[in-house]
Amino acid sequence: MREVLFKDLTSVSSRKKDIFLKEVFEKDGVTAKTERRCFYLIKDIRELEGDGDLERWLDSQGKTANVAKRQFHIMKEHNDRFGEDKVMCKICGMFYAVVNSRIYTIGFLHSFKVCFTKPALT
Repeated sequence: MREVLFKDLTSVSSRKKDIFLKEVFEKDGVTAKTERRCFYLIKDIRELEGDGDLERWLDSQGKTANVAKRQFHIMKEHNDRFGEDKVMCKICGMFYAVVNSRIYTIGFLHSFKVCFTKPALT
């Protein structure tokens, strides 16, 4: 058995994009459920006005910006009572994109979850 669910949600007005993929499959009596999510949010848009504006913006970002480094988290859980093993990974941070004469500040969250379930022993 294999089941796949895919969602691609985009909201132009709120500057969000959410991509979600879920798979459930069973093999040799073990059920595996995976979830992948990519979430993006445009936090700021800066219009470049002249030729040297990009260089000035880059110089100011190196001195004053407090852009957090990417964060990476892993959580593992084992439950003998329910016969489950879970792993969850998350990465979040920010990056910049330059398109035509605009600089976009984009925050992101990527997550991956997997759960393996064995049939209960009686």
